[in-house]
Amino acid sequence: MSHPYIYQRDIEVYGRFTASQIQELVVPVDAGFKQALRAVAARLDAATDALREATLNATAAAVATSAPGAATKGRVDPVAAGRELMRRLVEHAAARPGGVALARDLLQGQTLTTVLRRRPAKLAAAMAHALEVIEQHRRLLPEHEAWAAEIERARDALEPLTRSVRKSRLARRTMTPEVKAARDEWLNVYGAAKLLVECVLRLHGKVSLMPEIFDDLPKATRAAVAPINPAPRSPADVTAPP
Repeated sequence: MSHPYIYQRDIEVYGRFTASQIQELVVPVDAGFKQALRAVAARLDAATDALREATLNATAAAVATSAPGAATKGRVDPVAAGRELMRRLVEHAAARPGGVALARDLLQGQTLTTVLRRRPAKLAAAMAHALEVIEQHRRLLPEHEAWAAEIERARDALEPLTRSVRKSRLARRTMTPEVKAARDEWLNVYGAAKLLVECVLRLHGKVSLMPEIFDDLPKATRAAVAPINPAPRSPADVTAPP
């Protein structure tokens, strides 16, 4: 009864919730199964911890391998430098004759404060746009070549950082062998917990509690759950017209 359709981001929430609900709602139902129920809840917690650790390790490894070598102590912060450069460019452009429209074009209609608050990837995109604007309006900027060269250097300095961010995000979505193994184990334990809990609840006529314990089960299953061996219909039921 494992469910591979469960989203990776939901597993930790499902695992913690189910282990807690087993302890609270199912253990008191049948003293004979108390030890087994507590054991499966503990195993589910352990599987959830293992998957969380594997995911964190995968993300940390991606960040470590993609971290730029230049990002060492004492080096210039490329984000701060890029923001300062954009500020100087916009202010210089605005001070030129007819430069208000040029500054507005550089900012793509945004305020300078908004642009300067952008994250590395969007800041790099703003710089790429600025290069296009500088080329289009080079007559309004006599120093356009110097500005373009400086913007290009600042944009290139941001690339290792934006690449690191992309890789760390990808790591959170990518199945490394370790994460896949931990996920498969979690699904196996989660499915086993469902079987044990359903067994206990069915013995006491409380199968309708299943969605209260396993959050991936739709609430509609309350009415959909049927006994394994339904009582035979009476002769009247067999012969009654539909």
